[in-house]
Amino acid sequence: MDCPITFRCPQTGSEVDAILRQPKEDCRFETVTCPACTRLHFIHTMTGALIPPTLLGPANWTP
Repeated sequence: MDCPITFRCPQTGSEVDAILRQPKEDCRFETVTCPACTRLHFIHTMTGALIPPTLLGPANWTP
């Protein structure tokens, strides 16, 4: 079952409504395309907490 959530966009600071898909057993995070800034944000499927971009590493990082 899909779950509606509201989170604060870290780029714009605005409140954003989104839909989280039903979490899979092995997946803890869901990517959501933010309508406020059009970027992807990672949201924890159980808590609804947003992962800060600083925890994801630098944007120019390549493996």
